[in-house]
Amino acid sequence: MTFTLEKLRDSIAGVLKKNYPDVPVYGNPNQQGTKTPCFFVFFMPSDMEREIGRRTRRVIGVDIVYLTRRNDSNTYDQLITVADLLDEVMERVPYTDGVESTELWTSEREWKIDDGELHYQFTVKAIVSSPSNVPPIESMESYAGNIKN
Repeated sequence: MTFTLEKLRDSIAGVLKKNYPDVPVYGNPNQQGTKTPCFFVFFMPSDMEREIGRRTRRVIGVDIVYLTRRNDSNTYDQLITVADLLDEVMERVPYTDGVESTELWTSEREWKIDDGELHYQFTVKAIVSSPSNVPPIESMESYAGNIKN
């Protein structure tokens, strides 16, 4: 399985579209002509931690921003309702690279309302491994490395 940020963003967008099919989801903050309500999926500062062997743990911060029409009488209630649903559905994110599928657990989930926008933030910790440049052994009979006759 190949892990990329683009496919992670698409997987998160898939969860949002499943629960809010009529609300557009954007990955680029410079979308022109966006109409509310809408979601934006942003990546926050991330980190990489060494694991055993060729493995690395990618710690990826995610910020889902939900925008709605400002100054409506029920704007705050809408934001709370969306935060409540995101708490329910964002515990695990179904991830696919187009060939294989898995579920990624989220951690450190929290939300806040800032300047009339809902920010639902969490962390995804994915263990990835780099490809090995050591050729696989075809069979023991054909292996002649470091063996002296």
